[in-house]
Order: sequence, then C-alpha cells, then structure tokens
Amino acid sequence: MNKNELLRELQELDFAIQEAVLFLDTHPRSEVALSYYRYVTGLRRKAAEEYNRVCGPLTSRDSRGRRWDWVNSPWPWEREG
Repeated sequence: MNKNELLRELQELDFAIQEAVLFLDTHPRSEVALSYYRYVTGLRRKAAEEYNRVCGPLTSRDSRGRRWDWVNSPWPWEREG
C-alpha cells in the first residue's frame, strides 16, 4: 500500500473504533461489541505499525527511535506519498 492508502485505512479503523465506543457506551454488556472493539483496535495497532514502518511516525507518540528525533524528521505533510 502507498502512504495515502495506509492513512485511509487508519482513518477507517479510527472511525470503526469510535462507533464501537459509542455503541458500548449504551450497551456496556454486549460481548459481541466488546469483541469487535478489541478486534478493530488490534487491526488499528497493526495498521499504525505498518504506516510508521513505511512512512515514518504520524504523530510524536509514534516515535520509537532510541533518541527523540521527532523534530528532526520531516512532518507528515512534508513527506512524499
């Protein structure tokens, strides 16, 4: 996948997570909803790892280097897609 496709996948998963959270707020005992929430958060974690591997950190929280070099890297919007 290219940068835009990876970013789109993250956005879609973030949306799915938010929808699951809203549903769980009104149906806190739903095992199916909780299972779905855990599933999509796992997918989101993997998608974020892939984005970071291919494109670099999307946010400062994604910086995983041995040094704090977030400010030295190109900002997400400065990178070529």
